[in-house]
Amino acid sequence: MKKKIRKYRLGNQPKEYELRDNYLGWTPQDEDWEILFLQFVKNTELTIANPVNHDKKTLFLHHFIIKDAFPMEFFVEERTREWSHFAIVSETASSEKFIIPLH
Repeated sequence: MKKKIRKYRLGNQPKEYELRDNYLGWTPQDEDWEILFLQFVKNTELTIANPVNHDKKTLFLHHFIIKDAFPMEFFVEERTREWSHFAIVSETASSEKFIIPLH
């Protein structure tokens, strides 16, 4: 069965973003999410690593967001109960942006 792609509008903005959980648990290479959150620079190239099999992926970090930016329907989803911080990222600097949960 194919997984349903969920898209969300953040705040009162018209743009919808896909939420991808395939990078859940991945961490920035040589950095910590909290440090990046404090030092945030828009459109930064970021390499994240899977702590289990050490795969790496380079993404472009556009913006950090918190759970409160999502619509109310997001809060009742079982998978999102433990998630609090997110990032809007893209595969390349100009490709479509999507959201990943940070932890």
